[in-house]
Amino acid sequence: MRNVKDFATHEEQLEILEKRGLKITDKIAATRILSRENYYALIDGYKEPFLEHDIQVNPYGLERYQKETEFNHIYALHRFDRDLRMLVLNELLKFEKNIKSKLAYRFSEKFKEAGSFLEPGNYSEDNQYHHERDRIISTLANLIKSHKKRDKVRYPAIREFYDKHKDVPLWVLVNFLSLGQITHFYTVIDEQLREQIASDFAQEYSEQYESMTLKATELDAILRIVFPYRNKSAHEEILYRYHLTHPIELDALETRLKMDKGSLSGATVFSLLSLVKLTSTKGDYDQFSQKLSQLIQELEASVQTRAFTKIMKDAGFNR
Repeated sequence: MRNVKDFATHEEQLEILEKRGLKITDKIAATRILSRENYYALIDGYKEPFLEHDIQVNPYGLERYQKETEFNHIYALHRFDRDLRMLVLNELLKFEKNIKSKLAYRFSEKFKEAGSFLEPGNYSEDNQYHHERDRIISTLANLIKSHKKRDKVRYPAIREFYDKHKDVPLWVLVNFLSLGQITHFYTVIDEQLREQIASDFAQEYSEQYESMTLKATELDAILRIVFPYRNKSAHEEILYRYHLTHPIELDALETRLKMDKGSLSGATVFSLLSLVKLTSTKGDYDQFSQKLSQLIQELEASVQTRAFTKIMKDAGFNR
């Protein structure tokens, strides 16, 4: 018996799949796909919705595929997830740019002195945030310090700005912070600024749809949802069935927006996609929604109904 860790050629991999009930109609094309995509990433990553778990059909719980499952069905789910990642990442990068802009603008509006973001007194007075505040200040200070030197720099744009103006303001530096750092930055600023930034998002939504409010704690929750999904999308990990370990409380916001319970806080891909509407322009959201619908329709036409139902349930669309 072959050890699971033994090397297998692409042809041998296909033989294994056929013995497990997977139909392969074009072995040349399937071999070409395996050479590009990697057996583990493709099969182990996307086989689950196509496996037979019915004990009447598969009483011993062996790894068997549902009747009439084809290699191309698994590959269709793989392509769907890849396109979903690209679609989601594009929108989340827009949100990332949006909150960076709002944070830098509102902070600089309140604290106008040069280097005000390096002053601990310009942040929250709550002791529980002081450690994270100091980390943010240190990060910003190091960004400036490292680009004053004449040796190799990481971000030439910071060096160019400093050489020209002998100063680097917050609205330049935020562009070089990660979303995780921005999330922490938003947490440690004072409460008035936090509420103002949340209100800015609410105003944009109200101008395009209907009147709404957004609390700073709710924007905190949105950031905690967006951050891991943004990383999953950027690092080409499986996205469609990813969900946070614990749902994040947004029930009050769901009620204000007349959304079903769990639409925002369910911690699934559907939850994330529901949040896109809150943080995008109407034009961007309409385009995003149209592309997403097209992706789902293409997937539905490419796999069996039973597998499609399972995929949509795993993604949180079963509401």
